[in-house]
Amino acid sequence: MSNEAFVIMRDVSFQFGEQLILNHIELSLKKGTSYALIGKSGVGKSTLLNLIAGFIQPSQGSMTIGGGPVKKSKGNTAFLFQDLGLFPWQTVMEAIMMPLLLKKEKNIEGAKEQILALLKEMELESLKDKYPHELSGGQRQRVAIARALISKPELLLMDEPTSSLDSMTKEHIQQLILAQQQKLKTTLLFVTHDIEEAVFLGEIILILNKNGTIQEVKNPYFAQKNAKDQLGFYEACIEIRKSMNMELPMK
Repeated sequence: MSNEAFVIMRDVSFQFGEQLILNHIELSLKKGTSYALIGKSGVGKSTLLNLIAGFIQPSQGSMTIGGGPVKKSKGNTAFLFQDLGLFPWQTVMEAIMMPLLLKKEKNIEGAKEQILALLKEMELESLKDKYPHELSGGQRQRVAIARALISKPELLLMDEPTSSLDSMTKEHIQQLILAQQQKLKTTLLFVTHDIEEAVFLGEIILILNKNGTIQEVKNPYFAQKNAKDQLGFYEACIEIRKSMNMELPMK
């Protein structure tokens, strides 16, 4: 892992009409590090993600990725949308092939081999000819993740990657995301409302406050074997909840 600042936001604000959503944000993301972005509803987490993706432009301030300006169609950035964005007319194989075709990949046979290898890792090999309506929620989620990973992005942005899944499927998807992030050493920034997910998948946890400040918390349980079997993992979750000034759930 490099200590190099890969994504840099300096004095970034975003205003929609009269509403100030992000106020003077300062943020640096190191290359190859996994970041969880959490905060109360309405503080601008998804807005921050969309700014880094280049889907929207800041009202003020500067942003760079890998030393260059953020561009709307930056080739080394992949985005996993909350609604997944799978097309009903594409098979699993076609969906994952699409980013390579958009990049005008010339070695189609080599690309197919690459896709089949990723499908195996994501446990989708037997579903390559299926359409989205033939898949379960967890399977569709894995297809969307595989599509985001196929071009081996330097930066992967995810908006609530497991929010619509049941707890068992969610844990399985989280394990797959972690394995791929560790394998590719991609810089990962994901938004989540799930504190356990943040502590499991985030090497650094970023707490976005309403006043625009970001608190960084180093996570000692990141990528630890059987992390969720340790009492300290849940104590870390409680500390994060306290940092967000949230009440503990009633039993």
